[in-house]
Amino acid sequence: MNFQLVPDMVALATLLTILYFLRRRHPQEGVGLWIIGLLFIFVEAVAHVFYVPKGPWHHPSHIIALDAYLAAGVIFLWAASRPLYPRTSTLTYLLINALPLAAVLTLYGLDIRNPAPFHAAIVCGLILGVISPFVLARTWRLGKGWRLILGQVLTWVPMWFAVTYGLYRDTAYYGLFFLYLSVAIVFQLSLPRKSIGKYAIVAGFVIWSLVFLFHSWVSNHPDFTDIAAQIWDMQKFLVIIGMLLVMLERRVSSNEWYAFHDHLTGLPNRRLFEDRLSAAILHSQRNQTRTALLMIDLNGFKQINDSLGHGIGDELLQHISRNLRNAIRLPDTLARLGGDEFIIIASDLPSDLSPTLITARSLDRINHALQKPFHVAGHTLTVTGSIGIAIYPDDTTDEVLLRRLADERMYQQKRPSNLTPQEVPIS
Repeated sequence: MNFQLVPDMVALATLLTILYFLRRRHPQEGVGLWIIGLLFIFVEAVAHVFYVPKGPWHHPSHIIALDAYLAAGVIFLWAASRPLYPRTSTLTYLLINALPLAAVLTLYGLDIRNPAPFHAAIVCGLILGVISPFVLARTWRLGKGWRLILGQVLTWVPMWFAVTYGLYRDTAYYGLFFLYLSVAIVFQLSLPRKSIGKYAIVAGFVIWSLVFLFHSWVSNHPDFTDIAAQIWDMQKFLVIIGMLLVMLERRVSSNEWYAFHDHLTGLPNRRLFEDRLSAAILHSQRNQTRTALLMIDLNGFKQINDSLGHGIGDELLQHISRNLRNAIRLPDTLARLGGDEFIIIASDLPSDLSPTLITARSLDRINHALQKPFHVAGHTLTVTGSIGIAIYPDDTTDEVLLRRLADERMYQQKRPSNLTPQEVPIS
């Protein structure tokens, strides 16, 4: 047994434990797969402890270590590709094409040095790699599938020639090299552009792939064994640290998002609305355009909450927010100020449009969006809204006064009849 590897195992287990408890406290998509992949790396580390050339555990520990690397690589690749590609078909593709590589690694771990079974596994791998993209896509049109086919050719053809020349170690580790290089590329594409953790993860997998690529060369040059041993462990910790950083960055980003958005509807909240309004007015000043502020208060919403419950009331607010979002232009801002109050900033309106026309068009779009029926729990709900509109600079050039005018005009629209059940039919 190689007890020198025990401290590295302890360090790996510690980082894995930290990652696990962070994931439990702050659940994030994909992190569970990262942990499973790293568990296979831990299995490889345990097998490496028992790996002694010509020892009683030589073959089992070697096979477990190699196949654990393969399993980890497949899981990492699936985790990296989830934001980019269909999940089920991607997993199916990876599992199908991992089987021939598992056969190659197992043959090498068993110290089989006959080229025939290796060639058979490689041919199966190439055939599956070429056919599987078409089968899963259910079409014979190549499309973007040529990238997958090119990757399979670049994987299996060099392995064929390596076996032909008796380079069995190169054959086994070349497959792992290409797998881990693919993981690095897909993580580069799927993780956020400015993420620091992304750079650590990608660098770690690139180093990992190069370790596999030069493993045979290092084995034939004992002078570099100690340096290679240090690098062999470095990339594992670099990847884990990168994953921890990505989790931290996601959490910070999530906190920043919730600081400026309403939790129920996902719309900008009062804080972000105030920033957007200042920016819209400043833009109008510079470009001699108009900015319209539309205050909306739902009529009869309290009755729905009291009669059907707050759960259905929340669903109705989400339904209304979606309809209003679809009714406004892309540059405009829809915010929820709280309760059943919404506000719209219609910015950069042409100066040649009259305030009357702006008001008429805005009221028509908003009323149409509000009155779309909402079907839930056997009920059909419709609402109306009281809408107050103030236009910069026609009504005022003062931001605070603009908001006050819109608010006052909204309350002027409210009448006792607006609050009766007839305006909110429930059936």
